[in-house]
Amino acid sequence: MTDKFFNAMGLSRRAKKLCIGHDEVKTSIRNGKAMLVILASDASERLEKEMTKLADEIPVIRTDATMQEMGFYIGKKSGVFSVIDSGLKDLVLSTIK
Repeated sequence: MTDKFFNAMGLSRRAKKLCIGHDEVKTSIRNGKAMLVILASDASERLEKEMTKLADEIPVIRTDATMQEMGFYIGKKSGVFSVIDSGLKDLVLSTIK
């Protein structure tokens, strides 16, 4: 992943618009706040299936970054994240493509 991706994710976290971890992401999806779900490259297939099923119409993207890298750059190690702001969602997506 690029520095721009990690910068966008870090910005989302500092803005308190990034949910980190299974339970937080699940809650954000159920409350209708999640705009984008991001999976680390080494997240389990079971987790991906669960999030895809829960997210329904919300984009679920698997990145090239490992959980270790995500933890290093974002400050908290996890396999799943959700962005709960549309502007930050667009910013994160623009760094992935």
